[in-house]
Amino acid sequence: MNQRLEELVTQNFVKAPTEPCLWWRGAWWSRGTIEEMAEECEANLAEGGFSPGRRLALVLPNSPLMLASSIAVWKLGGTVVPVSPQLKHPPLVEYLRSVDVFGAIVSPEIEGLAEHVRASGIPAVSAALGDAAPLIAGRESLPDGDTDNAVLFHTAGAGGDVKAVPITHWNIITLLSSILETIPSTDEDDVILNAIPNYHSLGFVIGGIMPLASGMPQVVVSSFVPPKNTLAAIRAAGVTIIPAVPTLLSILLGGERDITPMQKVKLVFYGGGELTPGIAARAKEIFGVEPLEGYGLTEASSVLAVTPDAGSAKPGSSGKILPCFDAEVRGDDGQVLPFGSDGRLWLRGDAVAGGYYRTPDLTAERFKDGWFDAQDIVRIDEDGFITIVSPAVDVIMVGGAPVYSAEVEAVLRGHPDISEVAVVGVPGGIKGETVKAYVVQKEGSALRPYDIVKYGRSKLPNYKAPRSVKLLDALPKDSFGKVLKKELRGA
Repeated sequence: MNQRLEELVTQNFVKAPTEPCLWWRGAWWSRGTIEEMAEECEANLAEGGFSPGRRLALVLPNSPLMLASSIAVWKLGGTVVPVSPQLKHPPLVEYLRSVDVFGAIVSPEIEGLAEHVRASGIPAVSAALGDAAPLIAGRESLPDGDTDNAVLFHTAGAGGDVKAVPITHWNIITLLSSILETIPSTDEDDVILNAIPNYHSLGFVIGGIMPLASGMPQVVVSSFVPPKNTLAAIRAAGVTIIPAVPTLLSILLGGERDITPMQKVKLVFYGGGELTPGIAARAKEIFGVEPLEGYGLTEASSVLAVTPDAGSAKPGSSGKILPCFDAEVRGDDGQVLPFGSDGRLWLRGDAVAGGYYRTPDLTAERFKDGWFDAQDIVRIDEDGFITIVSPAVDVIMVGGAPVYSAEVEAVLRGHPDISEVAVVGVPGGIKGETVKAYVVQKEGSALRPYDIVKYGRSKLPNYKAPRSVKLLDALPKDSFGKVLKKELRGA
């Protein structure tokens, strides 16, 4: 349990420094080139005062800078904090303060971002996405007592509460070993697409870190829009494995009509929602393989279940639980239920986080006796295949970025004229899904839908804010008072 990610990565660099490591904007970079970039990042961070136990925010799109900075932070005994560059200024700064970062490396592609972060008292620098991180003179921050944490992921709970999930080096190493064991058809000759945003656990762990740790080359795209550029990258670099979310596949395949089928792709797997039958069929037509569904949680280091191959897929299932996890389905009384029963999912294992970052009350609520309460209502069969009956957290994928319905709902409930609100994802052009709010206003209110859209944009990043609003007299609910979002999606 003492093995660390930077050790695995460095071993691959040293073993074959001239082998291709990543494809970036039309060219392959060798392992030796990325190692040199990481060493330069490490030297600059050390000169700026970064030391073991501290945290560095990476407010960046997918890029060599993101990956090299992560390796450098780990070599110095620190923790990476990936954050969406699209996060609006007040919530961004609030989150960076809550996890007490040393400083931030931010995207140069968002005008004024570094200046705003610096104005809040947090040191920040920007650099070209293909260059090493420059010198950053960080702030005093309270170091963690150990250096086990590799990454802190930003996530939100069922109640809209934003929190940080610390994932250790051993969590990730255990998970990756379990995935490669479950899908033995992968090898070092495979080329992985790194297109899911790396501030998302699935993108960072599977798209970015798995190829570095296993020796597979990766194709890094900072955004999968426009889709024709990503499709060209897949073809030019010979991608064989495509980790995806439904929105990514919808954007890649939904708007491009004349796509020549590809010969080299051998595996497409996705999580974070269902594929429409049309996109699933289109993916099989273009990539030549059946997309395989999976299921994941940030607290489980990203992936929890996968479908090993098309022959083992079960209708309605989100895949087979990986061998590194123990899973139980429990009733409301806490008793373990038999196979095939609907109940709350509990997990344990070396890939499960140990708690939430510096929030002992929330940790005590969700992590008990070595088990994690996922809160999703699921069904598990005798073969270990899991079906999601009712997710605890509704996630809307907007342009590949996760938007938690509860977080948006919590913000909108802050409007003095809103009585009740429910948020769902609806099909939305090139972004795949957009946010739609169903609102019950307080008696006597004269709110208009545009007023609510404007309020949301003032409080949330643009991609999280509702694009459309429908006013209702009441929200549809079941006998337990739970909002029936399936009915809303058809309203």
